[in-house]
Amino acid sequence: MACPRCQTLPLTASARGELLLTFAVRELRDKCLDYLEQAPLVHRVEGMVVRLPDTCLLGFLERLRVDQPFNALEREGILALLLAPGEDLDFHAFTRAHSLERWFALLAARPLLEILEYQRFVSWFQPIVSIADGTVVGHEALLRGRLPDGGLMFPGEIFSLAAANDLLFQVDRQARAAALHCAADQGLDGLLFINFLPTAIYDPVHCLRSTVGWARKLGIDPGRIVFEVVETERVGDTEHLKRILDFYRDAGYRVALDDVGSGYASLNLLAQLRPDIIKVDMEIIRDIDRDPARQSIYRALAGIAAELDIELLAEGIETEAELDYVRRHGADLAQGYLFGRPGPGMAGG
Repeated sequence: MACPRCQTLPLTASARGELLLTFAVRELRDKCLDYLEQAPLVHRVEGMVVRLPDTCLLGFLERLRVDQPFNALEREGILALLLAPGEDLDFHAFTRAHSLERWFALLAARPLLEILEYQRFVSWFQPIVSIADGTVVGHEALLRGRLPDGGLMFPGEIFSLAAANDLLFQVDRQARAAALHCAADQGLDGLLFINFLPTAIYDPVHCLRSTVGWARKLGIDPGRIVFEVVETERVGDTEHLKRILDFYRDAGYRVALDDVGSGYASLNLLAQLRPDIIKVDMEIIRDIDRDPARQSIYRALAGIAAELDIELLAEGIETEAELDYVRRHGADLAQGYLFGRPGPGMAGG
């Protein structure tokens, strides 16, 4: 069974159907009717509901954006719902209704929506090396979105737009797919670190089934894959996260916590979840060879990891001095610009 929350987009270029508009007050309905008649746009009225047959929602919103017949407050008082051809107006359909102001926000996120609609996510890869001998033992998949003009959308903008427009579920799912497919296409060997947001997974069985299926179809051994919890400090529901990690482990994957040491929450999670790998926050690694405070935090983390039989990955390493320090104080793995910047083609690692 597919996961509708992860796979359905609220606004696409191709979506057409009957557009229903309903209004907080009669005056708003009358103002809308005046606009539709002047446009002119075919419509019919049923009490406080106005129906526009065979309408492209995106085109209608673009027209409103240009004509500006309503101010922001008025747009909040108008709800819009697009019914697909032949679809009945039932309770489930109502869950897709939004105010025009909310639809305008989605319109502003159109570049991300188009990336999602046409599945234009790709992964760039950064090498991860063994502290013992410096060999590349794996890569972290880092998300990029391809824009129509050939440019790239980077994670900061991707996740900012996704969070503001309730698109984290769709982004997280496609990001996992891109990581697996790009790694397979490039013939990458060794460990593959794939980031995920716990808040973008509401039920592991439904939301993660496709991920397990992709890995199996691509012939990627589960033991090579490390699912990495990002934004560790923002985890609010530890039991939910534990269910997700248990699902991955039962399927044969390993799990990692990112940015450990950046705050109390990540240390608490470390004790509760016992991940296979922890990635020490790069702010702790920065200049660690000459900063006693950072050294104290790092050594404490290294001690905990050793006691719990957890591998320690030092991320953000940029200098030989930083590498030398973590090598002498318990790190198992390392990552950073010293070994390579993220890139679209890292095959042969």
